[in-house]
Amino acid sequence: MKSEETPPRLGLGIFISLFAYIFFVIASSLVASFNGSFPIVQILFIQNIVSLLFIIPLFFLKKFPGFKTKSLSTHLIRDCAGVFSYYLFFLAIKFLNLVDATVLNYTAPFFVPFFWWIWRKEKVGRNVWWSIIVGFIGVAIILNPTKQIFELGFVLGIFAGLLSGIALCAVRVLNLLKEPTRRTLFYYFCVGSILSFPFALIYWIPPTNIQWLKMILIGVSTASGQIFLTIAYRYGTASYLSPLGYSTVIYAGVVSYFLLDKPLTLRSIIGAILIILGGSATYILKKKPQTIADTFKSPNPNEKPPI
Repeated sequence: MKSEETPPRLGLGIFISLFAYIFFVIASSLVASFNGSFPIVQILFIQNIVSLLFIIPLFFLKKFPGFKTKSLSTHLIRDCAGVFSYYLFFLAIKFLNLVDATVLNYTAPFFVPFFWWIWRKEKVGRNVWWSIIVGFIGVAIILNPTKQIFELGFVLGIFAGLLSGIALCAVRVLNLLKEPTRRTLFYYFCVGSILSFPFALIYWIPPTNIQWLKMILIGVSTASGQIFLTIAYRYGTASYLSPLGYSTVIYAGVVSYFLLDKPLTLRSIIGAILIILGGSATYILKKKPQTIADTFKSPNPNEKPPI
């Protein structure tokens, strides 16, 4: 097996990933604000249909890439895994606080190397494993597992992370196959809308104006996060960028402190520091000092995948 090479513009991928995850936390915070007053599948449907409408104008920015693809199976793996991951994550928020649900959902990096090895037959570098171990310790400190780890909310969160790991690998595969970003996002939100529509119709509860606004913002935030994350994976690999998902734990902690009036404990602060170290260890240890500046240089136009 061959080892996965360091992407030439990894620094840019890291920056865009960290920015993308802010939007995902905004969306999950809005979901938490409903306090279980709406069926999760209804929120999921509105999230996907709004996101779909949000990204449609992107098709007219440049030459239309068309809907036909040679990577339909990879699209469906990414789409189904991503949609069900979101469903389980939103469901876990009903049973857990925002930080715990976010921690469990972003166990995805623990699963990514295994899925990547199975899918692409590529060995994961030793430095990547160290970053995952350090990040895992940070997550464990924040979560402070007890017998509750086997309760429904925790199980839902873990499976959300597992499915998210599969989706992250699929995103990277689609980028390696030069799939246009617009087509990738269109398939994702379209499949999500189709899968959730029948169930949303059955369990529909008429929202108020404020609730409509929140749901629309969930869709816009999700679309923004997906756009930036998909772009980020053009400049990095699943194994290198997936540990940055830990940053959402820190973002969620900040939201809980300032908006939900839940101060961070010393355990949370220590765990957050380890999470940051875990997320950045791969980059720090792998990149040679003389090549860091090259990471931020403009790419060769002939090598840039279509948008």
